[in-house]
Amino acid sequence: MAARPRFPRVRPPLAAHFAVVALLALGGCANETAYLLPPAPTAQRLPSPVRGIGLADVNLPAYASDVEIAALVGPETVKLHKSSLWADDPTRAVTRHLAAALEARLATHVVTDPWPGYESPGLRIEVAVDRMIGAPSGGVEFAGQYVMIDPESGRITASDRFSITIPPQGDGFPGLMAGEARAIEALADRIAARITGRSPGRRLS
Repeated sequence: MAARPRFPRVRPPLAAHFAVVALLALGGCANETAYLLPPAPTAQRLPSPVRGIGLADVNLPAYASDVEIAALVGPETVKLHKSSLWADDPTRAVTRHLAAALEARLATHVVTDPWPGYESPGLRIEVAVDRMIGAPSGGVEFAGQYVMIDPESGRITASDRFSITIPPQGDGFPGLMAGEARAIEALADRIAARITGRSPGRRLS
């Protein structure tokens, strides 16, 4: 009996291999949805006693700085939702939203780090967040501390803690993002009031 002819094994082109891998990856991401913070509404601008404000990147807790949206699912229990994502880097989104909200309230420029001008800003603000958490269709808790610094001397001129609670702002993750945006704007209200002398606060000499 004659032996069967042997043919060389044909490998699929490398490009086809990567195309299959890419399709599988896209299939795994098909159910992901990314969410933006809604824009800050306009507000009454108050005269500012400082010439320009520099805002450092907001320091967020690890769970809040993850691109997967964190939500409270039980007492002190947080879940990161793999299919519900921030549309932007969370630190950048929160910092930029706070800068926009401050500039909407104060008649001066508010610029995030790094400060682009040759002259230093009149004031530098740093914010450390201890808690920024809520639940879809639920309220948002936002707490931490902000510090005001004289850029010329490096001296801390004011320091206050904040604890803000925002009621539900709508259904699902859009409502959660809206609640976080309103919490950031409430912090902007407090900082603006402090800068303009309309808040008692604690001043450091």
